[in-house]
Amino acid sequence: MRIIVVFAVLLLFANPASTGAQTFGDIGTRAEGMGTAFVAVADDASAVYWNPAGIASGSIFDLQVSVAKGSTVFVGAALPVFGLSYYRAHQATRLPTVSPSPDRENGGSGQVPIRTLTTTNVGFTVVQTVVPGLVVGTTTRIVSGEVELAEGRTTFDFDAGAMVSAWDIRFGLVVRNLREPEFATESGPVTMKRQFRIGAALTPRSATSGVHGPFSLAADADLTTTPGPFGLRRVAAVGGEYWPGRGLVGVRGGVRWSTLGDSSRALSGGLTVRLPKSMYVEGQLTKSNESDEKAWNFGGGLAF
Repeated sequence: MRIIVVFAVLLLFANPASTGAQTFGDIGTRAEGMGTAFVAVADDASAVYWNPAGIASGSIFDLQVSVAKGSTVFVGAALPVFGLSYYRAHQATRLPTVSPSPDRENGGSGQVPIRTLTTTNVGFTVVQTVVPGLVVGTTTRIVSGEVELAEGRTTFDFDAGAMVSAWDIRFGLVVRNLREPEFATESGPVTMKRQFRIGAALTPRSATSGVHGPFSLAADADLTTTPGPFGLRRVAAVGGEYWPGRGLVGVRGGVRWSTLGDSSRALSGGLTVRLPKSMYVEGQLTKSNESDEKAWNFGGGLAF
């Protein structure tokens, strides 16, 4: 009951019109391989990031370690009732602009400095079943962050999620950065504003196809815009995965695109191979039309 009250209070103070400085992504090899369409799937240890309520639908125990391009690291462990996590993430962000003095003759180059915000997060996730088919969850995080060339700061923050399940269909909602932590720069604070995302998924499950089989089809959409290094971002994503036969191999793919009218989009694909003793390895690649370089994520774990 306490977690239900906490979840309600957190959502009460959240404003879905807010924008922020950090976007979804780079955490979780499966999620990235599905194009980041994962809020309503979220049934492995990375659910502590993507949708805290999702760990209730995962394995009895799931331990996951992954690394991504840019020194992003994720370590998570989850049971159906609580989870623990550590992750380090990086996000390029535009610094706040400062109005020039009226007495200044030269207004400057007009270029907005871009810096990297690096956050290290240690989280504890708890979930609560409200009624059959409705689960809510929260992740409490200790956040240590700094923008390059500026002094760092340690604070705490919350993420909250909900998952509704009926037959093989799931609907998910997640709200991140509920306290909107701020980190200093030479021209003013950078704020990690609240982010809202919704998702829907078709997730039939069969014991003969493994924990995540035989397949999942999912779609996500941001409800808020997120400032990036080159302007505002708001994305939608669709993705899926398939575990043929006994579920020893899983293949997945997805696409995400901007919903703000520009041509930004990215294609993703990934693979999981199950090993003896409930272990697995997995990897994924993402190619964006905004860059010639490919993003990658590689990891492994233990699930049963």
